[in-house]
Amino acid sequence: GFRIELGEIEAALRSHPGIAEAIVVACADDAGRKRLVGYVVPAGGEAPETAALRALLGGLLPDYMVPSAFVTLEALPLNANGKVDRRALPAPDFAAAAGDGYVEPRTETERVLAGIWADVLGVQRVGVEDNFFELGADSILTIQVVARARQAGLNLAAKDLFLHQTVAALAPNVSAADDGAGAEEPVVGPVPLTPIQHWFFRTHPANPHHFNQSTLVELVEEVDRDLLGRALEALLTHHDALRLRYERMDGQWRQYNGPVEPVEVLQRYDLSTTDPDAQQWAMEQTADEVHASLHLERGPLFRAVLFERGAGRSPVLLLVAHHLVVDGVSWRILLDDLGVAYQQAAQGKDINLGPKSTSFREWSQRLGEYVAAGHLDAEVDYWAGAVDAPPLPATPPGAEPDADAEPVPVALSADDTEVLLRGAPSAYRTRINDVLLAALAWALARWTGHSRVTVDLEGHGREEILDGVDLSRTVGWFTTIFPVALDVAAADEPDWRALVKSVRRQLRAIPGNGFGFSALRYLGPPSVCDRLSAGAGGPQIVFNYLGQWDARSQEDADGLYRAVHGSLGQDHDPADVGSHLLDIAGEVQSGRLEFSWSYRPDVLTRSTVADVAADFAEALRRIADDCRRAR
Repeated sequence: GFRIELGEIEAALRSHPGIAEAIVVACADDAGRKRLVGYVVPAGGEAPETAALRALLGGLLPDYMVPSAFVTLEALPLNANGKVDRRALPAPDFAAAAGDGYVEPRTETERVLAGIWADVLGVQRVGVEDNFFELGADSILTIQVVARARQAGLNLAAKDLFLHQTVAALAPNVSAADDGAGAEEPVVGPVPLTPIQHWFFRTHPANPHHFNQSTLVELVEEVDRDLLGRALEALLTHHDALRLRYERMDGQWRQYNGPVEPVEVLQRYDLSTTDPDAQQWAMEQTADEVHASLHLERGPLFRAVLFERGAGRSPVLLLVAHHLVVDGVSWRILLDDLGVAYQQAAQGKDINLGPKSTSFREWSQRLGEYVAAGHLDAEVDYWAGAVDAPPLPATPPGAEPDADAEPVPVALSADDTEVLLRGAPSAYRTRINDVLLAALAWALARWTGHSRVTVDLEGHGREEILDGVDLSRTVGWFTTIFPVALDVAAADEPDWRALVKSVRRQLRAIPGNGFGFSALRYLGPPSVCDRLSAGAGGPQIVFNYLGQWDARSQEDADGLYRAVHGSLGQDHDPADVGSHLLDIAGEVQSGRLEFSWSYRPDVLTRSTVADVAADFAEALRRIADDCRRAR
């Protein structure tokens, strides 16, 4: 689907001082796929290493124009007319040049980066020529790589991973990180509301105190609860967002950072005398009480509960935080830091979580200044044309809306998940988000009967928009929500490859990965806010892919965790009907893609939602089968 000029690649190769001649051809590999191969003649002595050639081309050309393999020749074969005889070029060894040909790290930087990649991707090892995204990475994992690299003393940005997609190409472009000697003091005082926080207070008025996120963590049996309490207190000191408070003045909510104060973060419940079959019920009852106890003005907005389940059963830790102060990426940061803090305390050391990245307050302030300066004004017309969406099909006449309904679950097999995460990026030259949205758009088009479908997408919101801002270790709610209209064909047997590529092209046309919409809608001048708030109120469906939550195994990573599970208890007030009629959220759990389809039972029936969800799952399975055939 890309236009490739072979002469442009050849010219880039010849610009290397160690290359005298170069020619690039498209060869078919064993699976019949066309792959670019670069044939080079050294200017003298040995040819430059493949890593050097990839680094050179990666800085001059798009990644799809970097050859898959390089072959060194003493001279280019010529025919009787003195032209290059392409038929005489030796066949390349794709197996040795691609991901199934492991190339060991050669420098300390490459070794550190390869280890980080393997850790966050959940794979056994990564070679320096393996492509980050073809191994199943997504944009959230790039943030984790940046954070881990920073902890290891290396400085890089998320965009570097998109520009240099192998360890060999990335290593020359990282630098030593700041040692953080001048770490910031705890942030105290007013903090401007961010766009997603403005959205929350406008769309969730029923009970704004009860809108949480939670995670349940299985711990090692010998956990020391006193040390665990110290580690949790260290999180409150280090991560300013956990100390946020809110007050309502003149009809408006305001946000401020409270000071560091002594607080009892951890509660303990001894369930050792409770029957094992009743322990789960007791934990859920306690979790519901904890969820309902958070208060925006009085606090706390972060609580932890340790359930001790008796001999032979690992204790579990429930962490609950109001969504205003955390997001999906924040939980990864908090779990990492909790493990580090506990390990330091267990070793008798002072707890030191290292230098802070940009504070939540500084980011919020600078974002407001960025919007006020007009840097996003060029996007207004685009977003004004994207906010309207047609209504969803009405409930069939005579159908009784559900009085109450549990979300409709969708889960793929581990094999299909593996193919979509690892196989689709190389087979389709795309990313997992494009595949998921192609399947969703196809299912929605079949349901609505329209080839144009509109959804709100949620993004992590940590794009590198502002100069000098590093959010890799910052806790807070950064999520972006933006409308996307996709044109798709709802045929029973579509060309899945063409469908995915079409969706990919449409998604790439979105300005700034959607970052600007909410910023303009909630922080822009009144005329822009009114324009982007007009119409039917936007899409009635929201989609959020949270990434590979368990890509990095927590087991034995820091001496504290055995496993990380999902949420427990009622995260939201049951009276909260939500901002959309249909809310679709998914992630990878235990090696499987899992999605939850939540819906308004007063508007949609479970059977309708289940049918659409089944089409979505079937589309993903068919795409996985298509990727298998492409191997």
